[in-house]
Amino acid sequence: MTKKLFLIIYFFIFLSTISNASENPYKFLKKEILIGKAKKELVNDTRSISKKKALSIIEDKNGKAIKITLDTKFKGHKDDWKRTGQRNQRWEMANAKKPRKFEKPVYVKYKFKLNEFPIKYGLGGSLFQVIANKGNSRLLPWMKFQYSDDRIAHQINFTKEVFYLKGDPDNSNFDKIGYKFYLGYVEDYKDYRTLSLKILASKKDNGEIIGWLDNQRIFEVYGPNFTIGNGYTFKWGFYRWLEQMALDKIPTQSVTVKEFGFSDSCEQILDEGKCSYSSGTRESISYVKTKKSSWRDSTHGKKISKSIKWDKPLPEIKMK
Repeated sequence: MTKKLFLIIYFFIFLSTISNASENPYKFLKKEILIGKAKKELVNDTRSISKKKALSIIEDKNGKAIKITLDTKFKGHKDDWKRTGQRNQRWEMANAKKPRKFEKPVYVKYKFKLNEFPIKYGLGGSLFQVIANKGNSRLLPWMKFQYSDDRIAHQINFTKEVFYLKGDPDNSNFDKIGYKFYLGYVEDYKDYRTLSLKILASKKDNGEIIGWLDNQRIFEVYGPNFTIGNGYTFKWGFYRWLEQMALDKIPTQSVTVKEFGFSDSCEQILDEGKCSYSSGTRESISYVKTKKSSWRDSTHGKKISKSIKWDKPLPEIKMK
């Protein structure tokens, strides 16, 4: 009887494996993982490695999910792999043809885990970015949900200048102030966690960014929050910077995603408690360990061919 039961279980596992292998991962992602406006607006982005290499469907006790894998044997787009001063690799989706404006807030939900994510110190990247646009041209990273070594953080950047180097017109460089909100370690994400955001981009006092990890509020930012550009684009997936480290020393890493999406309707994306939240003081504050830093990219000895600057005061975020 025990042997018969084992054979039956094995048979169903085998059928499930065959089914997952035959299902198109990109179509599954668009149909089952993306929610809200992401389902229609997000498309495979430029510079991404092949989706046939990066994407696969997995199934465990939590049901089916999409896995995004980066391996150095996949290499990367030529403008990433041979970029001045660094080497990058990515698979990302973006709403590049529909950048968002400032009129109303947008709500974001990202449910994922890092259970196949070996650590290599000196290796970092992002799992989600919000990019400032000028028209349909993407200028600079405004926000990043990222990892560095074994730490996870969400970063908000207030950029004083974006500049381009002579001979490298497609890659932007920055002079910026960044706030990094530390959200634990890779080992804390072995099971599914959920990042939630409310974003109202603005150059005026009505700006608002609120972040939650699961049901914990992690930061609130009010007032002017968008310094350069007139709209923004979401870039979601898996991006990592490899610098010039030996490729044979860089591990294969995967992000497993259960749900990702955004919408103008909060109730479509977030739970009622988050949708009904309203600050009594509108004080910009962090509830987690936070680091403020300044950064200006190197010119690598090249001349600046183009520059866009912000000449007004930058926001200040208090640490609770």
